[in-house]
Amino acid sequence: MVEIALALAAASKAVAAIQKGFQLHKEATELTHSFSQFFDAKDDIAKARAEADNSTIGSKVFKKQSVESYALDVALAEHKTKELEKQLRELFVYSGQSDVYSTMMRVRSQERQKRLSQARKAAENKRLLFDGLCISFVFFIFGAVIISIFMSINGAVN
Repeated sequence: MVEIALALAAASKAVAAIQKGFQLHKEATELTHSFSQFFDAKDDIAKARAEADNSTIGSKVFKKQSVESYALDVALAEHKTKELEKQLRELFVYSGQSDVYSTMMRVRSQERQKRLSQARKAAENKRLLFDGLCISFVFFIFGAVIISIFMSINGAVN
């Protein structure tokens, strides 16, 4: 699972670096690494949401943190990253680079939809596979118990 606290800390650190860069009158192209860090962290949080939305039966039973607690962490992190992204937009506008921001958001939106779709499919496939294996295991054990009971009954009759 994605570590939500680490992703959120990385996003906050990246925004702070971008703010400092804009204060020093740097262009957006000079801050590409920090932007990458922010959006990578935001994507990690989105992946965590996909995992929370498609959690397996096993993860619900065996994880230390409840699914609800994990979902709350994801929701709070999403809220915080929205605030941070709003700050980024304002930085672009105030620095006179709003056209760069608009272009970046358009491209990001297209790419993000593609990647989120892939992440959701992967999480759903993982859930289906794991749930199928768990159900198969239960049927195997149940069948083994029935066969052993049937064999012990036949052994007692003879």
